[in-house]
Amino acid sequence: MFKVVFWDYTGESSAWAKNFLKDDVEIIRTLRPDDSDQAEVIMRGDWNFVLIFEQGQRELFNEIFKTMREMNVSTENIVFARDFNSMVNNPAAVYALMKPETCDQFYRYWNFLNHRRWHKYISASAEGLHYVAPSTDPFCMVNMFVNGVNWLSNDMKLFHALSKKYYGVDDNAGYFLDLGANIGTTGLYFCKKLAPNLKLLAFEPDPENFKMHRVNMILNDLEEKTALINCGLGNEFNELMLYRNTTNSGANGFIRHPYSQPIASIKVIPLDSYLAENKIAAHEVKYIWIDTEGFEPQVLLGAKNLLIENPAPVFMECNLTAWDKSGYFEDMMALLAKNYSHFIHIQGGEKIYPLEALRKLKRPDNPLGQIGDIFLIRRGAIG
Repeated sequence: MFKVVFWDYTGESSAWAKNFLKDDVEIIRTLRPDDSDQAEVIMRGDWNFVLIFEQGQRELFNEIFKTMREMNVSTENIVFARDFNSMVNNPAAVYALMKPETCDQFYRYWNFLNHRRWHKYISASAEGLHYVAPSTDPFCMVNMFVNGVNWLSNDMKLFHALSKKYYGVDDNAGYFLDLGANIGTTGLYFCKKLAPNLKLLAFEPDPENFKMHRVNMILNDLEEKTALINCGLGNEFNELMLYRNTTNSGANGFIRHPYSQPIASIKVIPLDSYLAENKIAAHEVKYIWIDTEGFEPQVLLGAKNLLIENPAPVFMECNLTAWDKSGYFEDMMALLAKNYSHFIHIQGGEKIYPLEALRKLKRPDNPLGQIGDIFLIRRGAIG
């Protein structure tokens, strides 16, 4: 039987143990911040592992470890329980202490890290769909690789359900618009799993992400139903510098941040112009998904004709700070107000807000922060 000490600065150890710890592991002590014998218990070493639960005290513990090493006391089996990488670096603790299903998850993560270390691209399968992406992707691919669940599948299911509830959308024919499509996880899932009779119209400005999107359409037999365009969307014809997010390739965009680097000058077009040129009628657009890293106001203003003629359901990322700085916030609000009256804050359940509340939410004292994603509700859909 393995003996473990919980060094608990957050009060989470009891719930964590219930969810993850094997039944035959003995917890010999739970140390709290105000316990006077913390050092004595750790230095005594009558434990097999110490699991630390901390939030903001990492420097404190690092100093303790430094002192222990100076005294030739091993810190090898002291692990930060809330830190996935710390656990990964101590596989002995994982296999000794954790339930089998948790061990499987860690094994998949180790496997992912090994692939990521040696290969430029990595593949993952999730819910019967298959993807290839740069191995530097820190979000979509690792979650699908480790958990086997399509990235944002719950959000897409919610988008589909809300669109049926508030718009009565008919999925028998038409288009799903994926604006800021990245490697294709959104449009591909929606058109394969939720609305297989729809065609996919996707725009992705980043050349590398665009290439991966094409590969993923082919892998999943969707290329014949997909129009994929390698350009950006905006409120006018233009050429803009695209910036690469150095920590997340899925967050590349036309807005420069301190952690971004220029990639290339990219063509930008209004969505209305593309639809007119390719003879896609407004009524054929059934869903609009927008994730353009703060460029959403410009994208919407470039789709003015579409939104006025056919106020289709819109699900979009909401970056209120970027919207405010863009100079197009009020123009966007005036456009949306013509045919949309309310929105749902996706991360807040199904709470409905009047559209005008977006003006209040962009204030510095906004209690919802950037608020994440919103679903627009057309006029007349609710009383």
